[in-house]
Amino acid sequence: MAVKPVRRQYTHLLLPHASLDDPQRALFEVALRPAGWIADPDESSTMSLRWTKGNAALRVQTLGWFPLLVTVGAVGKPSAVHRDAAARLTAAVLAGGGKSFTDRQLVEYLPQAQLRWQRALLERQRLSTAESMLKARRCSYCGSWSDMSATHCAGCRRRFTTADDADRDTTVSRATATIKEAETALAELARGVVLERLGGVTHG
Repeated sequence: MAVKPVRRQYTHLLLPHASLDDPQRALFEVALRPAGWIADPDESSTMSLRWTKGNAALRVQTLGWFPLLVTVGAVGKPSAVHRDAAARLTAAVLAGGGKSFTDRQLVEYLPQAQLRWQRALLERQRLSTAESMLKARRCSYCGSWSDMSATHCAGCRRRFTTADDADRDTTVSRATATIKEAETALAELARGVVLERLGGVTHG
């Protein structure tokens, strides 16, 4: 008895971007619209997208961020129409510098995806803290916050000294350097720089 080949029901794609934002949704739309797929306006978010073509439905589901990892699959029984759509999306992603993962590579990568997301959260926290340090100065005497250009403390009304101004300038310098480091790290995570080896192929 002949054994029918098993076709993959899902396509896993890695895009060199942080998340499923407007540019990535537009990329998918451009790839699918010429084939007659229509985006479902009621299901369009940073987590999932859905298209329909006649009685067929297709879903893109986010699995990871920094870089963006998605799985494309049929809603219901897969058909040639779904496979054509997956091929169109794969071609668009590869043309944009992305990757296509096998099921095995996906399983290998998922733990790394979680670690990369945790690293991105830490970098975002560093960025937010550093940015706040550029918006106000803190009084070394009472601990109150004042406008960065203030000459007197908003809390105790003490006039800032030359030493206070020097401390402020040092804080600004450190915060500026931290912002640059965090932005660089986030950009590299989003592009997929330094991905671990997957199935014998180095990515990043």
